[in-house]
Amino acid sequence: MIPSFSGHWPLLRLAPTCTVSVTDHTPYRTAGIDAEITRIWAEACRKTPSLFNGCVFSADRVTRTDISGHWTDYRSVLAQMKNPALFPQLRLQPLAVIGLLETPQGYVLGRRHPSSLYQGNFWQSPPAGSIERRGDSPEVNLAEQLMAEAEEELGLKAENLTIGAPQLIARHPRTRILDIGIPMRTPLSFRDVEIVWKQAANQEYDQLALVPPTDVEQWLNRPDLLPTSRALLAATQP
Repeated sequence: MIPSFSGHWPLLRLAPTCTVSVTDHTPYRTAGIDAEITRIWAEACRKTPSLFNGCVFSADRVTRTDISGHWTDYRSVLAQMKNPALFPQLRLQPLAVIGLLETPQGYVLGRRHPSSLYQGNFWQSPPAGSIERRGDSPEVNLAEQLMAEAEEELGLKAENLTIGAPQLIARHPRTRILDIGIPMRTPLSFRDVEIVWKQAANQEYDQLALVPPTDVEQWLNRPDLLPTSRALLAATQP
């Protein structure tokens, strides 16, 4: 059981050496559950034709030192997000990475685009995204996942990033998404990050904001800052 955390998002501090391992797991699904997944997916695709049914990672067991789980299809995860009553049978806990990017001037936050399928208009620390099957390897590399998200959402290349150790894991109460929070650094100025973001990133965020160390406390009190990012920012304080 993950201990409770203010803001009603359960949180667990992770050991710096925490690893993610993949197990063989094929959950049983009734015909009725499959039909409900198909219905929700079809409805979502009508609204957002660009949706892709990729392969994402779901955690089955979480401790400070090890997270184990299995690969599943995104449409099942989306169905459970839309209809949480599916959880008792699907028991999906999709794993995501979320970074806290530090520039020489301070930390970077982004406002999720209002049209986002999930958490639109909320501020969080980019990059962030589900752990996806990338390439042929079945293994999960957290740093590679975070770097891929940084290139997609911020336009930043791996050579401009230093990835820290996993710091914490937080659970979204309704969707049961699990965020692994990881600090990151770049030698680029916030202004340079913003320029690259405008030129090369996708549309995940419609604004970026710089949070100097002197302004962290102010952001910690904002209700539109998502709890995982709030916890990562709070951990920077003495």
